[in-house]
Amino acid sequence: MSKTPRFPPKPRTVLFVLFPGFQILDVAGPLAAFEIATRFAPNPYRLKLAAAAPGMTPSSSGVALPTEPLKGQSHVDTLVVSGGNGTRDAMGDNALIAALKRMAPRVRRVTSVCSGAFILAQAGLLDGKSATTHWRRAPQLASMFPNVSVVPDRIYIRDGDVWTSAGVSAGIDLALALIADD
Repeated sequence: MSKTPRFPPKPRTVLFVLFPGFQILDVAGPLAAFEIATRFAPNPYRLKLAAAAPGMTPSSSGVALPTEPLKGQSHVDTLVVSGGNGTRDAMGDNALIAALKRMAPRVRRVTSVCSGAFILAQAGLLDGKSATTHWRRAPQLASMFPNVSVVPDRIYIRDGDVWTSAGVSAGIDLALALIADD
């Protein structure tokens, strides 16, 4: 019997959600982990960048990345919401929050890197769940969202189909855990 599957699995779409002022390492680290995993197993991941306002989305460093429209995305397996200095404004972006609320029930996994947890919490996706974020921001997350059980000293947390991670480098650990979970 051949070890090659007769019907190879379809690639899983990992959609990175960006907003003006996102932290570029919150995207680049996990993106690279998924990209490298793709080298070792043919087509396991299709990587996409999206934003509520598509086009060139500027990071907090000023470097911009090209994004597709968040609205209308389909067949997404894993949603990764980045963090960064623009998180506060992103929490007030009604189109972004509405898109996340619509998409979450249709994806297998919803995740955030660092302060991206604030965006998930604003969308109500962390209500009744345990979550983490950067340790310096954890008290603020707990204060702003009392329905979230904030655990400040974890690299990442999985609570059902929702995963959150602490700081920038923890986003890579999160991506590796997501890959190992597949």
